[in-house]
Amino acid sequence: MMVDVSVIIASKNEEEYIGNTLEKVVEANCEARKQNISAEIIVIDSSTDNTFEVAKRFTKNVHPFLPKGVSRARNYGANMAKGKILVFMDADTIMQKTSLIDVFNVFRDDAVASVIPHVLPLYGQKPFSHILFYVVDETFVTLCAYVKFFIKFYNRGDMIAVRKDVFDRTNGFDERLYMLEITDLLRKASSYGETKVLSTPVFESGRRLKQWGLLKSYTMWWKNYFSFYVFKRLYDPRYEAVR
Repeated sequence: MMVDVSVIIASKNEEEYIGNTLEKVVEANCEARKQNISAEIIVIDSSTDNTFEVAKRFTKNVHPFLPKGVSRARNYGANMAKGKILVFMDADTIMQKTSLIDVFNVFRDDAVASVIPHVLPLYGQKPFSHILFYVVDETFVTLCAYVKFFIKFYNRGDMIAVRKDVFDRTNGFDERLYMLEITDLLRKASSYGETKVLSTPVFESGRRLKQWGLLKSYTMWWKNYFSFYVFKRLYDPRYEAVR
């Protein structure tokens, strides 16, 4: 049976974060039901820790997945999804109670192919460089809604939503990519409709920014963007996991 929204989370060794993430998704699902919006929650897990057991407390739809690669895991989840709208989330992303309602309402406009949110940090006191990062990021996300060109440089995997039929037409995530897979999907989806920005933000742990710092984060992304668009390949041989 079809549902309105499928929330898909690909996880690997996320026992510290995924419980909080799924708790908020369940809350958002309860709010959505009050508006007669149906949703399912799918977790595709490649962990060696207790992530699978934690996830099972919140949804029966938890599936072990052995092949390497977040793109493969997301595609696997999308193949079993019954939703007309696919919402892909990172395992450390916190959505708000109205997030699923807001996503569904944006897609009432048939011209919309994909949706991206503003992303704010969960942690409190921040150094100036982190404040600067999120100010620049918020401005950039806003521009994505108005200037199609900027979608070429959007790669936040915290949460994105895509129409299922558009996802299928684009063949989903490119499984050869271990980073910039979000960029690639949104770029392809933009051929089928508009990208809109969600009115309500989601929240992230900011763990990569905290571990890498501003300079390393920007350097890593921009050298890979340059290589991806100029040489049609990624610069870095792998994407370093941060837990």
